Amino acid sequence: MFPRQVHIDRLRRELNPQQWAAVSAGPGPKLVIAGAGSGKTRVVTYRVAYLIAQGVDPSNILMVTFTNKAAREMLSRVEALVGPEARRVWGGTFHAVGNRVLRGHAHLLGYRPNYTILDEEDQRDFIRLCITDEGIPIKEVRFPSPGLVRDVLSFSRNTGTPVPEVLERYHPYFLEWAEDIERIGRRYDERKLSANAMDYDDLLSNWLRLLREFPQVLELYGRKFEHILVDEYQDTNLLQAEIVELLASKNGRNIMVVGDDAQSIYAFRGARYENILRFPERNPGTEVFKLEITYRSTPQILDLTNASISKNRNQFHKTLRPTRPDGPKPFLVPVEDVYEEARFVAGRVLELRDEGVPLNRIGVLYRAHSHSMVLQGELARRGIPYEVRSGLRFFEQAHVKDVLAYLRIVHNPYDEVAWRRVLLMIPGIGNVRAARIWERIRGSSDPLEELEEAGDFLPSYVLPSWRRFVEDLTALRKARSPGESVEIVLNSDYRDYLRTAYDDPESRLEDLYQLAVLARQYGSLEEFLTQLVLLGELYGGELRPDLYDQERLVLSSVHQAKGLEWWAVFVLRMAEGAFPSPMALREDEGEEEERRVFYVATTRAQQELYLLYPITDYTPSGSAVLMGPSRFIGELDEDLYQVVSSEEMAG
Repeated sequence: MFPRQVHIDRLRRELNPQQWAAVSAGPGPKLVIAGAGSGKTRVVTYRVAYLIAQGVDPSNILMVTFTNKAAREMLSRVEALVGPEARRVWGGTFHAVGNRVLRGHAHLLGYRPNYTILDEEDQRDFIRLCITDEGIPIKEVRFPSPGLVRDVLSFSRNTGTPVPEVLERYHPYFLEWAEDIERIGRRYDERKLSANAMDYDDLLSNWLRLLREFPQVLELYGRKFEHILVDEYQDTNLLQAEIVELLASKNGRNIMVVGDDAQSIYAFRGARYENILRFPERNPGTEVFKLEITYRSTPQILDLTNASISKNRNQFHKTLRPTRPDGPKPFLVPVEDVYEEARFVAGRVLELRDEGVPLNRIGVLYRAHSHSMVLQGELARRGIPYEVRSGLRFFEQAHVKDVLAYLRIVHNPYDEVAWRRVLLMIPGIGNVRAARIWERIRGSSDPLEELEEAGDFLPSYVLPSWRRFVEDLTALRKARSPGESVEIVLNSDYRDYLRTAYDDPESRLEDLYQLAVLARQYGSLEEFLTQLVLLGELYGGELRPDLYDQERLVLSSVHQAKGLEWWAVFVLRMAEGAFPSPMALREDEGEEEERRVFYVATTRAQQELYLLYPITDYTPSGSAVLMGPSRFIGELDEDLYQVVSSEEMAG
């Protein structure tokens, strides 16, 4: 073991003055505002190492992070600095630490210590049982899916927002079911307790209950954790902030929270921006440290990001200062439409690779997963390997397969797989009735002509839906283009099915609008369906082993890209109506949160930043819509970027 002073001297040498000031701070509440690329993780780990080197027992330190991976990496770094005693630090996610506490005290809440933790599928199954208990005839009415009910209850619990308000804000078409969902929530809690089971939210809410309702538990852990550190504090929700502040109330307010208010972009998950913004108010005497020296981006990129985020009123003002040498100004690239946008990105990516930039050092970011769809098709056509960090590849998604099934049965009325998929979406039709309908139409010279009579055995409550389905297929047969076909499906009862069958219907609906945009490139249904299959084959196969880890372009939503960086970054759809998100703008302070999303996107770039602005967008029916540049571009000084055409870049 090295002498304690050796540890501290080493820590000081390896930090810049701003980092060292935070790491070596004395007792009391501390807020560290860490700009993008400024070494936030380093400050947290070195702070833990510093406390241990100062003689604090590692088991009296609580370090809370947002992912288990981050916790493991941080503790591993601490161990490298001060040795194996670092293993005794209480480190982990809020949920992991909550579980550890609850295992010792769950009996106070009526649970046995061997309680089960329900995963997402378990939670849906429990809620499905509760829906049945309530006697809701889900085969006859449009009731939200168990997954969506779970999401509504979870958001309500984590934010303290009443269920009716959650529904009104995010799922207004289900507002009529508010009281039923509240009753289901109560049944769900009863069933969990009876089954000796907790879900993820319970690990927080029950931990908070222990601290609030049992003073001896608060006293025990408040005294035990002499020092509390919280990483990514801007992402905490109401429950998490209350937990750490209750604990800190018993240890002399020895709490350090680290984060970047400018990167608070998870309000839709329940994150509460006010937690970091008002931390000094709730903790009088808070010392605020700012980490403004960044090791990631060029001065030119930082000039743009600093100017953009400065437009937000509610923030801790800071100016990121670069350590990297000069690079090119960010590029604003107006393109004719989303198809040219995709061609430009694919072409420039190949040029960068020829210039020596590996594909995995290039990131393509977008505000919504649906914005990547046309680009995915272009990359597949060109044989450029890529990975999608924002979800499944576009054509692998269930809702996309749903709509394509409608198109497949019009193109080929003998496609049994497509028929079964579509029939099962009709309320009141299950496997038995679907099989019976298929048997009645399969031998016909034209199955579509037999549909009306094929459903004559269906019960009366199913017939209205069945007749509308037959009318929709008739309209599909008359459609003049693939784009019109997709639009017909989107305007059918399928929209209601989407909202009841899936947990995130609005984002899936956006995907399907983009499917219609993609479809308008093709002259016939046969060509469209054939090309989709071929594209699936192109990107569905295994990549060469030598390309698998190193040679894949990264496609990611901005939210999934947080904490990552690339040599070159492309930001798609920098047009008003796409970025900022119209849905997010409905929220209070929505514009400021969206500007933070833009800030996160631009601060992922190390050397080159491309902002793509499609001048024209298309409706699902193929009508052209003129788009203006994003307000986040319009509010910037024109000296901060260079406008180049796609032709100039290609030249």
